[in-house]
Amino acid sequence: MKIDDVQIRRYLKLFGRPPGEALERRIAVMREAALGAIRPTRAWRRFEGLDAANANGSASLAKHLSGCHAVYLVCATIGASFDALQRRTAATSPADAFILQAIGAAAIEEWTDDTECEIRRGLPPGEILVRRYSPGYGDYPLAAQRDIFRLLDAPRTAGVSLTADLVMVPSKSVSAVIGVKKGDMPQ
Repeated sequence: MKIDDVQIRRYLKLFGRPPGEALERRIAVMREAALGAIRPTRAWRRFEGLDAANANGSASLAKHLSGCHAVYLVCATIGASFDALQRRTAATSPADAFILQAIGAAAIEEWTDDTECEIRRGLPPGEILVRRYSPGYGDYPLAAQRDIFRLLDAPRTAGVSLTADLVMVPSKSVSAVIGVKKGDMPQ
């Protein structure tokens, strides 16, 4: 798995500044550790119509899916081994755990982007995807994750569970809705 340096720096809040030699070395060490711990999995499923998105009451999701005739529900994670690495690291070096947090955030975004690309490659001609939209964005409630997890059987298919407080486990996980509409792929 590739983990983009620019994204790692963004999650470290460096605001475009170079990290400096010492931090660059720590990032490299933590990236190698992370790559050894990351076990990415994902699940997705297409649903015709918009009912599976459970947009009832979410004006922002309804607007986002305007013109769509189908949706993909998606759940992706970089795995529990990464969480374990981060906990072990936090016990000895909070600074390294912070770096791992940024690496994990960049990694799950990369993996979810890759998932979206995989879905896009399998689309029938004449269909395009709209950007993914996750519970918690706008007025789309986190509780909508329950339906996504149920419809995907996410604990079994992706290895991701949802706590009673709507927290995903492993922590570096994403659930999302991706709309499908008629259109041509941009050139």
